[in-house]
Amino acid sequence: MADLNELIENGGQLLTFVAGDEQYGFYILDVADIIEIPELTRIPTAPPFIKGLMNHRGKAVPVMDLRMRLGKPEGEYDDHSCVIVLEINTMQCGLIVDRVSDVERVTPDMIVRSPVDNGLVRGFVMHEDKSRISILDPGVVART
Repeated sequence: MADLNELIENGGQLLTFVAGDEQYGFYILDVADIIEIPELTRIPTAPPFIKGLMNHRGKAVPVMDLRMRLGKPEGEYDDHSCVIVLEINTMQCGLIVDRVSDVERVTPDMIVRSPVDNGLVRGFVMHEDKSRISILDPGVVART
């Protein structure tokens, strides 16, 4: 897992995506892969936001619905929906998102730190058009 403070202090590349009606981003160094939604094996005792396990390059990787993980209602998946595979220390986790938008270069002056330490959202990228991208902490998102 990359150090998000590095991104916030020095800038870097952010993978941006949509979940529900919100824009989010992960530091590109935390992203291992972006794939189509694969066949998932259900886990009977898992929380509802965990959709199951997928085989990713020979590893069993848990897959979560990001909307549900963020407390939003479950939505329909379509041709744009995909799984972002995150590398968190030595583990991997997949997150289903509505669509991947872009890889955006951000500078420190574009980023506002979150007032909440150790929360899901570590900061916000503020654009001149008043739009914003919430920068998610992959380690917190992946915790169940």
